[in-house]
Amino acid sequence: MINYYLNNDVSMSKVAASHNLLCSQIFIWLKLFMEGGSETLKPKKKSRSSKMSKMTKKDARKILKKESDEIAALKSELRQAKMERDILKKSLLLFGPSKLRRKQ
Repeated sequence: MINYYLNNDVSMSKVAASHNLLCSQIFIWLKLFMEGGSETLKPKKKSRSSKMSKMTKKDARKILKKESDEIAALKSELRQAKMERDILKKSLLLFGPSKLRRKQ
């Protein structure tokens, strides 16, 4: 299409209409062609970056096990903190803040 546009005396809008495209797409392709030649218009291979490491199932299981152990430890710690909080609340109800001030 870029070749057709450059070699024939046709407007960008007519080229776009004849190929059922938007005029802006023709303009983008023309700009790319002018900046980098026909190589910039060729489709690029789509794939994952080779920099990404592939994780095996065994590694994934290890990570999941470690995270689940950490979650269990955090839940236990939270349970302990809640019990301590409840004990403190009950002791304040029984002894009250005013009784603590008199002793000091």
